[in-house]
Amino acid sequence: MRFLSKIIVILLSIFSLIIIFGFIFNFSVVFPFTITNDIHDVPESRLQAVRLATAATFAYFGLRYIFFQTTKLYPIQFMGIFLFFLGSMGGIVIYKFQLSLSEYFVSIFFLVASIVLYQAGKPEFRSYFKKK
Repeated sequence: MRFLSKIIVILLSIFSLIIIFGFIFNFSVVFPFTITNDIHDVPESRLQAVRLATAATFAYFGLRYIFFQTTKLYPIQFMGIFLFFLGSMGGIVIYKFQLSLSEYFVSIFFLVASIVLYQAGKPEFRSYFKKK
């Protein structure tokens, strides 16, 4: 599980850097690796999914802060939480926009990745991998 979580983090980090450099150099990259020569070619549904996932993550952490101030999270758990909201909000957007069934695979990928990353960050799971 730890190896899988590291692979997911590495791949998503590289993809994120490619997106940033693409914007700087006037090309667009959309998950999973669709490259266009125009930075305005990101589908509206993907933009809405990211917007809603960001808002949901902010709301989640706001409520978490209000009710559970002392609970600590690892960064990998934050990534898992954001990917969970990206997958779930993406599914809602896909349904609302009535997109093709293949678009659901992207949301499913993010949901599975969120579970792996969140579980890998739990203290009781992390203790299995500590050197004795």
